[in-house]
Amino acid sequence: MEETTVFEKQSFANKAWRYFILLLAVIVLVGGFFAFVRIRTGIHKALQEARGVRSAMKLVSIEYYGGNGSIYDSTSHDGMAKGAADMIKTMSYADGEIELKAWDEANNVPIAFTYRKDLYVIDFKTVGNPKDPDFVWDVYYAFHLMKYTTEQGTE
Repeated sequence: MEETTVFEKQSFANKAWRYFILLLAVIVLVGGFFAFVRIRTGIHKALQEARGVRSAMKLVSIEYYGGNGSIYDSTSHDGMAKGAADMIKTMSYADGEIELKAWDEANNVPIAFTYRKDLYVIDFKTVGNPKDPDFVWDVYYAFHLMKYTTEQGTE
């Protein structure tokens, strides 16, 4: 007696389901890759602007120092003297928000500041020896999760 091989035929629905899963996996991988590249490019641009902000802070501080003043104002909401933030933004071509947290009066350089642009937040701080400090740039990508406001109507 002779043995024969029997092949089972797959249904069209089974083939279509497998192709759908494969297509979905490719879309997720390609989409994830493009999202990663887009975020990485934005981080690079925001960090470049933050470095320009740091350089502009040093230049603007020289101008304020020449007028017997200081760029740092701890009573201000952004930590800078009036008009300093606008001068820094103009000089560095940055359009984000700047918040000066600490200033070295002796060397006339920033110790810590935060730069926010779109969904990117860059924290700068100096650590170590004040004469030869190390610079730390922490970059965050922030999602806007919630906005809570209270509205009071007129009665």
